[in-house]
Amino acid sequence: MLSTQQVDFTDYFGISRWRAWTPGITREQDWRTWLNGKLPPAPEAGLEISYLPGLLRRRLDRFGRMALHTAWPCAEGLAAVQYVFASRHGALNRTVELLTSLANNDLLSPTLFTLSVNNSVAGLFAIARGDRSAATAMAAGLDTLGLSILEGATMIAEGAKQVLVTYTDDLVPSLYRGIIHEAAVHPFSISLLLTPAANAPLRCRLGRHNVFTAAEQSPEAALIRFLVEEPGEVELGVQQIWRLEREHAG
Repeated sequence: MLSTQQVDFTDYFGISRWRAWTPGITREQDWRTWLNGKLPPAPEAGLEISYLPGLLRRRLDRFGRMALHTAWPCAEGLAAVQYVFASRHGALNRTVELLTSLANNDLLSPTLFTLSVNNSVAGLFAIARGDRSAATAMAAGLDTLGLSILEGATMIAEGAKQVLVTYTDDLVPSLYRGIIHEAAVHPFSISLLLTPAANAPLRCRLGRHNVFTAAEQSPEAALIRFLVEEPGEVELGVQQIWRLEREHAG
């Protein structure tokens, strides 16, 4: 059980759909095995983006394919959806390519630069859908996942009918692995379709948990555990700990 100290929660919001991906995961029961650390990593198995136009598919690196693989099914059938795209590092491999070109005094590729910025995936998603809804791109260090859900929940509280939250991080390039010690140990992407709580199959709320001890598991594992194993609540965060709680938990 988590601490019983006072926590200031958001309003309840709903999670109507979710989709997650990491190499080797194809079924919900596989996530239970993943939580126990028993699945070996696999290549890009299961990254299906055939629904995208060919021109857009060719512009995506693995990072972009990961994001849209989870985002697209969650938005399927919706004419318009506000979108929060979150990533701690974004398309860092493309940034390294640009920095290498600078170091070698080579000309920079405008296309490569366009696709290296943190809102590029959100833009490609909007273009592919023909959706002019508001989109937010964010990065918040180690707590990017929890704060992206907070952003989406706040938008629902302010009257949005549905908000798609997508969090994606790939392995950092080898150049940075001695510097970024808390980097992801596996590629991971998850999308959540948030809605008002009234008609959602899963109703929950998020509150700041004012503790100073580290969470017992990574934010990614905590969120997957919340969705798959259905505990009443989980701690979500690294430097800022949030409590994600089901309605009527306990």
